[in-house]
Amino acid sequence: MGWTALSAVILATVVVAAVGSTVPRCFNDGNNVTSSGNLTTDLTGINDFSFDLYRELSRKSNATTNFFFSPYSIWTALTLTYFGSAGRTRTQLEATLRVTDKTSTLRLWRALDIMYAQRAALNPPYTFNMANRVYISKTLNLRPCAKSVLKQELQTVDFTKKDESSAAINEFVSSNTRGRINQLVKPDDLENALMVLINAAFFKGSWKYMFNSTNTTIQSFFVSPKHSVDVPMMKLKTSLKLVQSTELRARILELPYAGDVISMLLLLPDTEGEAGFSSMVSALSGANLSKVTSKLNNSVPVEVFLPKFKLEQMLRDELIEGLKNSGIKDLFDSRSANLTEFATDKLLYAKKAIHKAFVEVSEEGTEAAAATAIVLIDRIIGPPLRKFHCNRPFVFLIFDNQAKTVLFMGAYKNPPKDVGK
Repeated sequence: MGWTALSAVILATVVVAAVGSTVPRCFNDGNNVTSSGNLTTDLTGINDFSFDLYRELSRKSNATTNFFFSPYSIWTALTLTYFGSAGRTRTQLEATLRVTDKTSTLRLWRALDIMYAQRAALNPPYTFNMANRVYISKTLNLRPCAKSVLKQELQTVDFTKKDESSAAINEFVSSNTRGRINQLVKPDDLENALMVLINAAFFKGSWKYMFNSTNTTIQSFFVSPKHSVDVPMMKLKTSLKLVQSTELRARILELPYAGDVISMLLLLPDTEGEAGFSSMVSALSGANLSKVTSKLNNSVPVEVFLPKFKLEQMLRDELIEGLKNSGIKDLFDSRSANLTEFATDKLLYAKKAIHKAFVEVSEEGTEAAAATAIVLIDRIIGPPLRKFHCNRPFVFLIFDNQAKTVLFMGAYKNPPKDVGK
């Protein structure tokens, strides 16, 4: 099976009113990127966005709720929206997304695209696919700058034909998540839509050191110190990178995928119970993650116990609320949104934000997918064996070791009811 992770995001915009405004200087020179050499090495801001959004989205969930999403997918979809923003909406997006100007952000965005395309061309022992699409109404007059910036992603549709439009969007998402996410939007999601911004992501990788399925046994997973649930627990003995983080008050183990470019980082709190888990989560930041990954240098003999699981997440209104609480308030307000650098004759605002994500963890590896839509509208010899027992709530990151970016993030707190199936 292998590890799989997927995500999809949609942002939909709808019209508010007609508008006239001055024409700003275009930033499309940021499109002139031909290699990933333009990629900055400091992407801690994206990770800060990821952790802040996770805290906001998980704030209202109870202590035993699992969670999985792709912050990178959401960041990418929001960046598309940022390119059409102005005024206070732009300022809020810049602060939350941790970007400073449109030219450098577009350059970074294109460099990341090129980097992943170049990797895919080398036929690596894993699959990571990221795709973006901007669907616009045939009645929307985009500014020349917006057309120039988004020319690689643009597709014109007739949103009055909601069934056909939603089918086209869902087909795009399905094909880019290998059929794992087949329905992201419903026809009613496109009511009055003028623009839909889509990001879909798919990852599938085999472990560099595979778990032997014959070693998988039923063991207790402690949802709380006094309550446990039986789960299929995988077991692996090998040499892995393991560090103790005083900043996160946790131990962090790296489980590399074949190719060593992408890894899963397992974060296990030092203290059992909700207090220990919350303390670790509150300390998550781009800077602290950089400190941790910089220390993941030497391998030590480890015996790993990790639950076998599948998680699926759908975010709608709670995503909008989480983004508002993160600082992006005006984008979703029909009275305040300023997306005037998209359109010449209409005022737009984001009516919907939808994110769907899926992950499956097995002995062979990981499969994950996500989609976001914003409707704007071996044998061990040597040191003693260390145990890393994920038999209580933990956080897991699917992490790009070269870009230093969190692609997918989840919290496993309570085994799903069908865990044994």
